[in-house]
Amino acid sequence: MLTGAVANRYARALVSYAKEHDAVDSIGAQLSKIHSLLRASQDLSHFLASPVISPEHKLQALERVMGEPLRQDLSRFLALMLERGRGAYIALVAERYEELADEIHNRVRVEIETAKPLTEADLNEWVHRLEAACGKTVVPKVVENPALIAGVRVHVGHRVLDATTANALRQFRDRLLARAVRKEGIR
Repeated sequence: MLTGAVANRYARALVSYAKEHDAVDSIGAQLSKIHSLLRASQDLSHFLASPVISPEHKLQALERVMGEPLRQDLSRFLALMLERGRGAYIALVAERYEELADEIHNRVRVEIETAKPLTEADLNEWVHRLEAACGKTVVPKVVENPALIAGVRVHVGHRVLDATTANALRQFRDRLLARAVRKEGIR
């Protein structure tokens, strides 16, 4: 079975349970923390995927690393995944869960790349404009990238709005090269 299909099935089941028990956000918060830990530590990912270590030991270790006890329902869910040898899928399930929770709450996650830090007023303006364009609540993530020279690059899902100086210079260079090729071809 494809990894995406496995993750989707588990995430949909967990979201369905969470909606039924009005716990979408609280389960999502702990899953998000687990996902961050898994991204930061390859060793933790391998530990949870190991077929040699018992699910109980994996859950205990995960709680120690998190620094807080897992919700009982999330603990049971993760135990089920671990018992079925699906520990390697936990990060994917967490990602898919976040996407499904965003759909439920009519949210969209947006990455705003800037050459320099955004002021609070500028960030609020971008969020306001994006919410008007998307018709959803925007959850921004601001990333500084000095290579952009100036301007902003906005990532919304698979779409990119690139209003950076680096992009303008690249487009200008491409136009100049295209003209040079056309002139050379005429001779």
